Amino acid sequence: MSRGLDIRKAEAALTRAARKAVHGTREDRSGRVLSSALTDVKYHDRTKLLEIRFVTGRTYQYLNVPEDVHERLMRAESKGLFFNTQIRDHYDYREITDRVRR
Repeated sequence: MSRGLDIRKAEAALTRAARKAVHGTREDRSGRVLSSALTDVKYHDRTKLLEIRFVTGRTYQYLNVPEDVHERLMRAESKGLFFNTQIRDHYDYREITDRVRR
């Protein structure tokens, strides 16, 4: 098993990022989350780790979250509602609030 860079995956990621930068929502272009419930969302493609910081200041990592779930979260009209119905209670998680200093 090779641990090197997969050029096809890298090109696909760059293409997605470019498309979002040009044609994406205001959130895609700014990199910020516009939500009354969430303040920050990060997704790690390789590990399928979804990290969410809430307005309460608490930060959680959700494990084995498919990329399309992250994409739908970012496109959701109500991110809080999407989180409550599609992510919460559907994926294993861990709180990392104490380890995160932003």
